[in-house]
Amino acid sequence: MNRFAGLGLALLTCSIGGLAAPAHADAPAPLLSPGPNVYSGYGAVAPSFSVLSAHWTQPSVNCPSSLEGAIGGLSNTVQTGSSILKIPGMAAQPDGVIGTTFVPHVATWIGMVGMNGPTDRTLIQTGTVTVCQDGVAHPMGFFETPSFDNQAGEPDLDANVPDTMWGTPATDPGDAIEATVTWDGSSSYRLIVANTTKGWKYGATFHSSVVPTGALTVLESIPYNVPGYSPVTFTDVTADGKPFGAYETHTFNIEGPNIAPGALNDKSFTVPSP
Repeated sequence: MNRFAGLGLALLTCSIGGLAAPAHADAPAPLLSPGPNVYSGYGAVAPSFSVLSAHWTQPSVNCPSSLEGAIGGLSNTVQTGSSILKIPGMAAQPDGVIGTTFVPHVATWIGMVGMNGPTDRTLIQTGTVTVCQDGVAHPMGFFETPSFDNQAGEPDLDANVPDTMWGTPATDPGDAIEATVTWDGSSSYRLIVANTTKGWKYGATFHSSVVPTGALTVLESIPYNVPGYSPVTFTDVTADGKPFGAYETHTFNIEGPNIAPGALNDKSFTVPSP
């Protein structure tokens, strides 16, 4: 993966308060275990999902200075505990510890979640992220497929895709973004993310037998190190052609500050500014 300032979304998205195993194989798996959370948004559960999609507008992000980001990272470490103790596989990628703790970012994405055996959860995700470096915001598109067993999990990119994380072609605040994750019901996932304002559309394929029992549409950031950002409204959030609100849903709040999503109105909701 094209790492950016030590950032690995695989580590960030599965971080603090990791993902829990299902109670038994036939039941929809819980999406997250108790503990500090990096998401604000909604998750749905079902025996399986085939297609998840959503639209949103890329937010503007006001990045803190390097010193402010470092202070926020220390606050995150103190308030939530050391990430390296909470994330299986983290020790294999020590640079990810820096990203998980100290690199302010705001990511907007969709993903499917499933178990690979009794203990290893896999997250198949795509969307956009703005990473802060030296007080400057860098918006990018990304694909990722991390799991507890393989934190650096990556899908197979289409021939025209620059990388698993890219800033060229550009993604800018105000751009209209669309994303879709499709499971074939057997052994592969298709991920698509498009910037309809800029006119680019990229895809990737992830090969896995994991059955997706969870679906997520969220804004992600680091507890106690959240940069300022404009509100994000997710629209046309559907799973298997049905509004997200038609499913059993779970609400996620980013701890420190407490960033809770607005009400889920059938297939849309807004994550407010911090």
